[in-house]
Amino acid sequence: MEDDRREAKKLVRDLKIITAISVGKNRNKDLAKVLDTDKSFASKKVKELEEQGLIRREGDGKEVRYELNEFNIIKFLQSRVVIKWQEKKKNNSK
Repeated sequence: MEDDRREAKKLVRDLKIITAISVGKNRNKDLAKVLDTDKSFASKKVKELEEQGLIRREGDGKEVRYELNEFNIIKFLQSRVVIKWQEKKKNNSK
């Protein structure tokens, strides 16, 4: 149960970052505001998404901006959101 909550919280946080980048909030300070946290934590979470291939970094230093890898985002949404929701729906109908 606790693992499910932790996973859901991480998924929501990841989706917040992805959504923010998609609407143009693509700098670390913007993402920190979206997550209501400091730039260091936001940077760590962005790095995780970057390692998963969901976003890519453009520029250097203070000019760093993030862009979505749309193909991998679609795969991520299909595997994490749709499938998990369908599994939960099946379990609830039993």
